[in-house]
Amino acid sequence: MLEYNYNTQTLDLRTSVILYWERCVTLKQGYIYSIFSAILFGSAGLLVKLAYVGGIDSISLLTLQYIIAVPLMFTLMYVFNKKSLKVTKQQLLRLAVLGIIGNTFMTVFYYTAFNYLPIQMVAILLYTYPIMVFIYSIVFKKGQLGYKKTFAVFIAFAGCVLTLDILSGQIKYSFKGVIFALICAMFYAFMNIYSEERLQGLGPLTINAYSTFFSLTSLIIYKFPTFVFSGYITKKLFIYTTILAIFCEVIPLTLLYAAIKRIGSLKVSIIGNLEIPTAMIVSFFVLHEQVTSMQIIGTILVISAIYMIKTEPIIR
Repeated sequence: MLEYNYNTQTLDLRTSVILYWERCVTLKQGYIYSIFSAILFGSAGLLVKLAYVGGIDSISLLTLQYIIAVPLMFTLMYVFNKKSLKVTKQQLLRLAVLGIIGNTFMTVFYYTAFNYLPIQMVAILLYTYPIMVFIYSIVFKKGQLGYKKTFAVFIAFAGCVLTLDILSGQIKYSFKGVIFALICAMFYAFMNIYSEERLQGLGPLTINAYSTFFSLTSLIIYKFPTFVFSGYITKKLFIYTTILAIFCEVIPLTLLYAAIKRIGSLKVSIIGNLEIPTAMIVSFFVLHEQVTSMQIIGTILVISAIYMIKTEPIIR
């Protein structure tokens, strides 16, 4: 009897160690996925700017990017996990909503904003989306507005003011570009809320592939890509768009969803703020776009506000 208890305890201890080790590996993977996702997303603006040099507009660029990305994602699912191709009618409808309303409008406004603003400015304004998610929680989910949350919203607003250099009395940036970037953030907030509430149980690549497919369909209906068949696509443009599709669409979005599955949306959204300094570094060293000390301070305030809101649970 004593020997049985000893063996049972040894087995339980061994199982606990294995489970703990697997948990640590899962967390480590989540952090790594999230970090790489943020860095790749932060670099997207550079490729968009380079593609614009060829004279392509945002809708056409996005359509071409999706034409490359969608078949690639479905091929990956077919080769490595055919079961991930199967979705229910309800899930398909919800993926259509995510793709057409969320992904399409978010990315169109995101890419269009690069026509008017520097890379780092678009990234900073995009990352006001957690503030919008917070406001949604307060208004529609009846969350309580505490002092810390109110202060966080104020800090975020102050950070945006400093970043846009409004206090100097001379607004250096396009008002239209700022509006486009903020609308982009609004649709990005919608994507986060909707996917969290409506798309539980689906794999990251499945969500990415189907939502992007529906986004591509809506873009083709809106503006049929005749440029694809007219010889308008240069070799350089095709290379930039292929890199954009793989390294700023397929990989980072799939890594993002995978990271959320491992460490949760809270930590992923905090780590995602790495996109802002990444965008700043890329724009400064590659495109030689100016970054002022006030913008750096403003960026720190925005990131701090997001962290405060994200680490403060909503009380209902």
